[in-house]
Amino acid sequence: MQRTLAAAAILAACLATVPAVQAAGPQQQNGITYINGGVGQDEQNAMRALRADYNLLLTFATKQSGAFRSDVQLDIMDAKGTTLLSVPNTGPMFYAKLPAGTYRISAAAEGKTFKRTVKVGNAPREMTLHWENDSPDDPGVQE
Repeated sequence: MQRTLAAAAILAACLATVPAVQAAGPQQQNGITYINGGVGQDEQNAMRALRADYNLLLTFATKQSGAFRSDVQLDIMDAKGTTLLSVPNTGPMFYAKLPAGTYRISAAAEGKTFKRTVKVGNAPREMTLHWENDSPDDPGVQE
C-alpha cells in the first residue's frame, strides 16, 4: 500500500512539471488546429519546439516592460468575415495552422482591440502585438 501511494505521489509530481501546452496538446475549433500557452520558460520552449507545425505565430506583450500577456480575447476570421477561432484568455503565445489565405485578427485586452489583416501560406508568419505604444489601427495586409 505504501509503495502504491509513493508511486502515485511520484507520478503526480512528474505530471505537475509537464508544460501545460504538452499536457493539453493541440486543440481544434472549426477544423483549425491551434495551441495556446507560453506561461513560463518551460511552456515557451515547448511551444517553440512545435512552431514548424503552425503557419500563424502570435505573441502578445506589453511593449515598455516586455511582459507577456495571457489575458487576450482572440478572434480570427476568414476573408468573408466568418469567425474561425474565438479563444478567450489567449497568450502569451498562440500558434494556429490555417489554410493558405487572408485572415482578419482581432485581439482584445484592457479595453484595447487590435485588428490586423494577415496573409498566411505554408511558411510561418510571425506577429507580436504590444499593448503600449502600438497603434490599434489596421496597417493593412501583413506579408
